Amino acid sequence: MLKIVFKFLTLVILAVYLVFAIVHWAHPQEDELCSGVDYLVRHRGEVPERSIVDVRFVANQMKRAHLSPVGKQLKDVNLRGLKAMLEKNVYIDSAFCYYTAAGTLCVGVVPKVPVMQVITPTKKYFLTDRGNTMPMGKYELGLPQVTGDVSVARARKLLPLLQHIRHSHWKDQVEEVRLDPGQGLLFVMRDEPFEVVMGSEEDYEEKLQNLELFLEKALPKVERDKYAFINVAFEGQVVAVKKKKKTS
Repeated sequence: MLKIVFKFLTLVILAVYLVFAIVHWAHPQEDELCSGVDYLVRHRGEVPERSIVDVRFVANQMKRAHLSPVGKQLKDVNLRGLKAMLEKNVYIDSAFCYYTAAGTLCVGVVPKVPVMQVITPTKKYFLTDRGNTMPMGKYELGLPQVTGDVSVARARKLLPLLQHIRHSHWKDQVEEVRLDPGQGLLFVMRDEPFEVVMGSEEDYEEKLQNLELFLEKALPKVERDKYAFINVAFEGQVVAVKKKKKTS
């Protein structure tokens, strides 16, 4: 009986010690010094081919704000302030900061996701997947480009179309989406001599399917340089408009 009680007490003591050890070692003490910084970038959804925000970008933000915590006691590092500073950046959606058991500070961010670049006569900017604007600055990301007299509200209506282009084979074919006062939306093609008249973004999937079938079945490549426009603006129709002959 005593052996059973002894074994039971031993197991209880071991369990208590393990809980204490886990709690103690999993959480660094406030008087410990920060031993280093690890930077993390977590993307929403797919990882883009090119991104404004990377670990170097995050490290530079901390350097510019003079917020390096290395060598400081953990209690003297304002994690909330660091998080708030990062989230003020126009290219960052959210941030998170925490310490590991070894006293290393992990600084992570979730970048905003630009899906188109808009260039108007007066300004240029990125539009994100959530319909927010952010400055283009010096960055070129190879995104679908929308040009013309495009308001932010109008650009937001183009998001589904631009997302479709971005995630399909049209990404390599459509160089620019231009808002033309007379013909509405025009596609400037990267490797074709003609432009595509979309008219509006309505029924864009059907229009693109009609365009693809027309290019594959009805318009040989050797004849394409004869045409100025391929018009798919009207339901169930594809109209090829030849270039005007130059008159001497």
